Amino acid sequence: MKKLLFTIAACFVAVMASAQPMGGRPPMGGRPPMGGPMGGMEKPFYELESDSIANARIQDVAGRLDLTEKQLDKMVKLYAQEFEEICRNLQMSVREFQMMQNGGFRGRGNMMGGMQTTPTNVQFDTAAAKKTYDQIIAKYEKRYKKALNDDQYALWQDMAGTKLDNKFSSILQHVQDNTESMF
Repeated sequence: MKKLLFTIAACFVAVMASAQPMGGRPPMGGRPPMGGPMGGMEKPFYELESDSIANARIQDVAGRLDLTEKQLDKMVKLYAQEFEEICRNLQMSVREFQMMQNGGFRGRGNMMGGMQTTPTNVQFDTAAAKKTYDQIIAKYEKRYKKALNDDQYALWQDMAGTKLDNKFSSILQHVQDNTESMF
């Protein structure tokens, strides 16, 4: 009986010890800092999703646009880049909002000087995020126009369901849902 209790206690201690982070510091929400790959850590959610989203969207319209193999590859690449850039910028805005909502940076003993330590009545700057979003959309529209011929581009313009320009609120919500607060 003593052996059994000792074995159970040893297993319990081993499980508890392995559950503690090294160095005594709590993990940052289990995700890499700033949602990026740091020292071999996992990629941000949008980098993991971008290729499959782009491939599905462009494959869906490839027949209607009569894309060549080269155009298909270029459009998938552009669409993935556009999605990643939009999400990265929106995530930066969301993290900035989270930081401001939680009183800014907090250094050791709050030695960051001048930064507030209590949450303030800040609101997410949707207009600024939308402006950046629209700039990214415009930049990629120019790239799509170069990748397609005039007839294909005209068709592409009419296919609103495939483009990211009318999806601001849903992409913003997706980014907010997948961005854990670091503060």
